[in-house]
Amino acid sequence: MLRASLTAARLAAAGEEAQWAVLREVGALLAERLPGRPPIEVSPAAQRIVRRITGVEDPFAAAKRRANRELLALLPRLRAEARAADDPLAHLLRLAAAGNAVDLGAKSSYRLDEVTQAGPWGRFDYPAFLEQLERAGEVLLIADNAGEIVLDRLLCEEFAHRGKRVLVAVRGAPTLNDATLEDAREVGLTQVAQVITTGQDHPGVFLPQVSPEFRERFRGAGLVIAKGMGNFEGLSEEAGPLFFLLKAKCAPVAQALGVEVGELVLAGPGLTGAGEKGQS
Repeated sequence: MLRASLTAARLAAAGEEAQWAVLREVGALLAERLPGRPPIEVSPAAQRIVRRITGVEDPFAAAKRRANRELLALLPRLRAEARAADDPLAHLLRLAAAGNAVDLGAKSSYRLDEVTQAGPWGRFDYPAFLEQLERAGEVLLIADNAGEIVLDRLLCEEFAHRGKRVLVAVRGAPTLNDATLEDAREVGLTQVAQVITTGQDHPGVFLPQVSPEFRERFRGAGLVIAKGMGNFEGLSEEAGPLFFLLKAKCAPVAQALGVEVGELVLAGPGLTGAGEKGQS
C-alpha cells in the first residue's frame, strides 16, 4: 500500500516533498488503522490522502487510458488466436488471468508480453468451473484493472456465445488503476455485457459498503468470477458459486491459494487444497 501510494503520487507529478508527505501520512494511517483489519478496508483512505496532497483526483487516469489503448490494439489478434484454440474458453481464461498483471498497485509497471504470453497455471479448477457455467443463466464478472478489461471483454464474448447473460461490475469511483465505467465504455465492454458498478472506491469488493444493486446481483448470479487479488481479499470467505481468476503477485495471496508467486489461478469454492495444476 505504501508502494501504491508512492506510485500514485509520482503519476500525479508530485515533487519529492509531496511524495514524502504522502508516505508519512499513509504510514501513520496504516500504523493506526490496519492492524486487525483487512487491507482492502483501509486502502481507500490511503488513496484519499494521495488525492488531497497532490490535488489530482485520479492520478492513474493517463496510465489507465494508455493500458486500454495498448490492449485494444491487440484485440483482433488475440480474438483470432482464441478462436483457433482447441478449447477457446480455457484459452481465454488463461489470457484473462495473465491480464491481471496490469496492476499498478502491486507493481509500478508491466510488460505487454507478460500480459499476453500467459504463464503456468498454479491452480486450475476447470471441471468445477465448467459444471457451474453449464448451470448458470447469468454470469457476473467482477473486473479489476484497466487494460486487463480488454481481455475480460473477450471472455465475456465467449460467455455470450454460449447463451449466458453477462454482467460486469467495475469500481464505483477511481482507485489505483482499477477499471471504472469510463474504462468499460472505452474498451467496448458495454457492447457485450451489462455493466454496473460496485458503488464504492475500494480496490476490490468490500461487501459491507457495496451498493444495494451490486449486492442483489452478486447474490443472484449463477456464476461469479472475481478478478484479481483485491477481489480475492474481499470475497475469499464468501460462499456461493464464486471463482477467483488472477495472477498471484504477492506471497500472502499465493500461500492462501497454494500456488507460487507469479502463477495463474482459477480457484473455485473450497479454496484450501491445491486444485488441478498445469492444464490447458
